[in-house]
Amino acid sequence: MTGAQPSTDSQKRLRTNEAGESADAAKAQCINEYKGYELPEIINSIERVSIGDVNPEEFFAKYVCTRTPVILTGFLQDLEFTAPAKWSNERLIELAGDTKLTVERRGDINEKFGKGIAVEMPFRELLKLIAAGDEMHYLTTQEVMAEEDGRPEIMAPFMKQLQRDFPMRPKLMGHLIPQNINMWMGNNKHGSSTGLHHDHHDNLYILLRGKKRFRLYSPGDAEKMYVRGRMVHVHPNGLINYAGKVTTPYGAEPAAEREALAAIERTAAERELAEAEKAVEAGEPGAEARLEEAENRLEKAMFGVLQADNSEGENDDEDFENEAFYFEESEAEGDDESEVGELDDLALDPEEEESAKQATKRDASQAEITYPVSFSMVDTFRLRGDEQAQRELHEEFPQFKQAKVAFCDLEPPDQLKPENFTTPYSSPFWQRDWDQRFEAKKE
Repeated sequence: MTGAQPSTDSQKRLRTNEAGESADAAKAQCINEYKGYELPEIINSIERVSIGDVNPEEFFAKYVCTRTPVILTGFLQDLEFTAPAKWSNERLIELAGDTKLTVERRGDINEKFGKGIAVEMPFRELLKLIAAGDEMHYLTTQEVMAEEDGRPEIMAPFMKQLQRDFPMRPKLMGHLIPQNINMWMGNNKHGSSTGLHHDHHDNLYILLRGKKRFRLYSPGDAEKMYVRGRMVHVHPNGLINYAGKVTTPYGAEPAAEREALAAIERTAAERELAEAEKAVEAGEPGAEARLEEAENRLEKAMFGVLQADNSEGENDDEDFENEAFYFEESEAEGDDESEVGELDDLALDPEEEESAKQATKRDASQAEITYPVSFSMVDTFRLRGDEQAQRELHEEFPQFKQAKVAFCDLEPPDQLKPENFTTPYSSPFWQRDWDQRFEAKKE
């Protein structure tokens, strides 16, 4: 004898109760310290500013410090930013046509992006499909390679091949440090959308072709978003932490940051010692004193590594350099109306991340799409429904209605005052990391 099945109304009430309980629990357990821009009661539109009318200092003071969204009209003023004029399909194929990409493929034309499978194909093949009007494939964030010391790179290999046409650090962004650089591409005549989610980094979104509509909610309303993970802390700058993954306001894991900074200083001290030894061999004036100072610096650096390594006994020695750079890739990007457009693998909690890795190992060419913890249970497709659909949505997710909305990948700074333009982060972590990875290579 089989048990009676609950009615559709009963199931809906159950989902509603669960959603309400989930939101209440999130509100009770999450400490929300957000102090930035809040959406007004009556929202007309997001401010639009000509990119030529604002300089880096003004941009930092007016928008970054206050966490205020803005639409910049026009393209970046950097001389290196030639992509708008150059990026025809032919140019993209010339630069990176043979590079293998992981692309999402829907099961059929009516299926939403985010519910298909990930398939591999050369970039040139994707461009040809899109040019022919294909609506089945979508390019999302690509997996980045790890550097020799285990740190994730800033860009996927194919973006590196395109990098000659855009600046890695646009001048308008001042002293902010890029976390990662991505590209999204696809066709959909009726539009599609990214699943409702939050990013873990500030975004500079550059639209080169097509149209894009953003639906923005304040971090002050984070507890009303019905995310899949358990939020525990919203930092003053809006960065959100989940249970089991607490970070600093600028996105670094505290113990691992200490270890990474110590490792960076050790590398710099070793480099200086090598240069000092060369100076002694060449008989340069003051070389002996420089050598002694370099030896002392290295000794202190090695002691710092030992101290940092012992500060958290549970951390594995072999993982510490990589752990500080555990980041959430700039987050799901769809094609204007899908449930989930792009995987944010690194935003998964440890168990989900391991499951995702195992799925990838089983079949690297066709991996199933999964939901990160930073995604809301509210289906964005329903947000554009009729009045009845809206009522049902708000009955199911009652607190969501209370959140104000406006329409409209940089590490989030935590020193949000205009005078901190040259030092937007309270820790030297990101700047030292950037200098070691990129500036040292220029010398």
